[in-house]
Amino acid sequence: MGRGIVIALISGFAFAMSGPFGKPLLAAGWSPAGVVLVRLWIAALVTLIPMLIVARGRLATLRRAPFTVVAYGLLAVVAVQLAYFNAIAHMSVTVALLIEFSAPLLVLVYLWARFGKRPSVGTTVGAVVAVAGLFAVVTAASGGAEVSITGLVWAFVSLVGLAAYFLLAEDGTRPEDDDAPSGTVDQLALAAGGLLVGALTLTATSLAGLTPVRTSTAPVVLGSLGTVPWWVPAVVIGAVATGLAYVAGILAINLVGPTLASFLGFSEVVAAAVVAWVMLGEALTPVQIVGAVAIVAGVIAVKRGERRSTASAAPASPRDGSRTPPARTA
Repeated sequence: MGRGIVIALISGFAFAMSGPFGKPLLAAGWSPAGVVLVRLWIAALVTLIPMLIVARGRLATLRRAPFTVVAYGLLAVVAVQLAYFNAIAHMSVTVALLIEFSAPLLVLVYLWARFGKRPSVGTTVGAVVAVAGLFAVVTAASGGAEVSITGLVWAFVSLVGLAAYFLLAEDGTRPEDDDAPSGTVDQLALAAGGLLVGALTLTATSLAGLTPVRTSTAPVVLGSLGTVPWWVPAVVIGAVATGLAYVAGILAINLVGPTLASFLGFSEVVAAAVVAWVMLGEALTPVQIVGAVAIVAGVIAVKRGERRSTASAAPASPRDGSRTPPARTA
């Protein structure tokens, strides 16, 4: 489980690079859809091309569950990113983030409702503490809360998409799991396939005029790094904050399960605050620091709660006793 936690934290840190590197592109005249479209194509290429060269067998597993791949691309890739950008265009970042990052609670409820996996007391307490820490970090970073019906709708779409990101990723199998069920998809192939579906979908909607895309080749000011070509932040967002983040995220979810992985996802908020502090000079406040500590404490409590609940239940398989039931049964 320790390896899974490390990989989950790497995923959270990678996702956190989106804001500090994406904000300069927006300031340079890029539209949110333009940033998302470029990052998805870069991420799809950096994950797909190496697999075409050395791991075509993994890609072949995409045919086992095409619905999962399409759902992952539409919900876990496109919906999360576009819905969040549209949400903050209609209301404050505070409310949008708090709604989106309530996804771990939705994951808990889903697993309880579908599989009867009732969260333990430790998991519940940890969830409350982690959400309180998240609230402290986010509210300290944003101004007054502004809410609109349109913004709320988009925020809840991003919430569902983020929950789907954690749940659908369990359909990925481990690389060494040669006797995996026929209905499962290789985890690395799911990342590459989902990103490609997302890129193609957003391209189609852009050509249809549904998602206005605006980009620019003008140099951008990248915080303390000064003025850099536009492709520098674009490559970082695409290769690191998207490609690496999604691959590491799927690996982590398969190692620690969606519940713990979803709460470890809170590390993205903390990491984003730290990166923004270093790069953009947006200093951390005492409240944010306290909130970050609360998030860590909450995640530790969730981890212990998950470990106890796993110990009291029969293991899912000889290789992975800590893994929760799969998100789908087909």
